[in-house]
Amino acid sequence: MLQFYGGVDLKISLLYKLPLVACMLVIIALKSRTILLLIILAFIVLILGPAFKFTSNHKVAFLFNDISLAIKVITPFITFYFCKTIAKIYPDILGTYGIRALWINFLAILFNLVIGVLGFGYPSYDDGGEDGQGIGVNGFYIAGNELSGCFVLLFGFILHYFWNYQRFYFYPFSLLTIVCGALIATKTAMLASFMLIFLVPIVNERQYLFHFTKLKVKLFFPLVIGCALATYFILDFLKTVGLHDKIVWVLQEKGILDLIFSGRLELVSKILDSFMSGASWFEYLFGIGTIGMSGYFTTKYSSEVDPIDLFVYVGVLGSLIVYISVFIMILPAFLMSKKDRFLPPIIVLVNLILLVLCFFSGHILNSGMLGPIWGLINGMIFVKMSPLKQQ
Repeated sequence: MLQFYGGVDLKISLLYKLPLVACMLVIIALKSRTILLLIILAFIVLILGPAFKFTSNHKVAFLFNDISLAIKVITPFITFYFCKTIAKIYPDILGTYGIRALWINFLAILFNLVIGVLGFGYPSYDDGGEDGQGIGVNGFYIAGNELSGCFVLLFGFILHYFWNYQRFYFYPFSLLTIVCGALIATKTAMLASFMLIFLVPIVNERQYLFHFTKLKVKLFFPLVIGCALATYFILDFLKTVGLHDKIVWVLQEKGILDLIFSGRLELVSKILDSFMSGASWFEYLFGIGTIGMSGYFTTKYSSEVDPIDLFVYVGVLGSLIVYISVFIMILPAFLMSKKDRFLPPIIVLVNLILLVLCFFSGHILNSGMLGPIWGLINGMIFVKMSPLKQQ
């Protein structure tokens, strides 16, 4: 992270992502100036509220943070449309390098988890754990929840690949998926690891997805055994990773809903009350950004529930822009989900899981780490691959 005048912190990752986004916009502009203009208009709407707030609250660092947020939330769509454009010009390049990019990102996460196990990097949670060293491992990734979103997408893709082309490796990799989810130690990663290993085979039934099949019976039996074993060993596991006392305290003090949302309900209530107590119609439409929220809170500016944060940061219009762009991005895969092609089932599955997670763990719709590969995997739907020959 680089620090500049006025307390502006720029992440190094943003410094290389900005030229990448700029290059994608140039390619899009060469083929569709209309789409480029719509993207620019969307960006203006997303920063209009924070920019207006800046006229009365001159916090440069927060304004840069809001500009960064606007870039993050439209990056998935920019990447998606870039892939669509490239698919028309160089379909072979997108098919080859798109798949390769997903594998490289998967290997990067695996490498960072290994580094984390060796004692380097950051924990998922700073507090708790043995000797107060934190809980979970992220390697050199800082944001555990953003890593969890990438984990869902990339491990889901690799499971899908093995199921279709090298099924022998699907089963040991399923075990690795569970281990990696446990290492990250966020509820998102741990739950998603089990969901993926059971749902990837099911979504690959395609036209038989809602039929009772032998595969579903074969999966149901180990699922029951797995749930029984998990119930039996859950207390020892939670004590090992340092979550037992924390979970018991939350259940006793605040109930199961607060456990599911990890204390976010209280944050949601505080942030909405603060925002709605003094918001004008303009601020309802365009939001107030983190620069506006800094006037109400001194440290925590996010509820970590994406729809709430978007509403407060970019308003109703900004939220609509994000939701419409995500809908446009995921629609083609849903329309092709029953066709005999490689990618549609896993694209549909990871999109559904990610959209659910944005309510429970946040950092999905506004993730700078997840955004590019989320747009990429959705954009891969335009690759004209040969009909799938399953094992």
